[in-house]
Amino acid sequence: MSYHELSIVVDGRGDDPNHRSHWSFLLSTPGARFGNLFHVQVIDPDHLIYQFERQSDHLIQSHGEGRLLVARIGAWRYRQAEDIISREPAPRNGKDGCQEWILSCVISLEVEEIVPEGTAAWIEPLVGLPSTQLAERVGKRWIPADA
Repeated sequence: MSYHELSIVVDGRGDDPNHRSHWSFLLSTPGARFGNLFHVQVIDPDHLIYQFERQSDHLIQSHGEGRLLVARIGAWRYRQAEDIISREPAPRNGKDGCQEWILSCVISLEVEEIVPEGTAAWIEPLVGLPSTQLAERVGKRWIPADA
């Protein structure tokens, strides 16, 4: 059966709690050089208002600290996963950011049984961690940017 990998791309070390790492989703086929990136960008830093963005044919190793493999998704569920991620509202409440948005997406993906049960509970304690700690916690699921 063919499948796609759903990963969280981590940009920036995130050592300062006031300047956390930026998280994005990456949907790609195993071993591919390019994938589709889904993320929210801050459009009003004073009020923490974000906007959703999708980038097709994103070079996977183009930047960032690395990525965390979240799940393998059957090719037949790819469009459904893409739709769920695209429909998740961008944060506009003045406190949540890209990492909370990723967690909300994972919850929605779990409800629709696209990712395994317990995935959101596994991701939640990773929110706010610096990239080095995140890499240590997830072990073999971490793929460094230079890999």
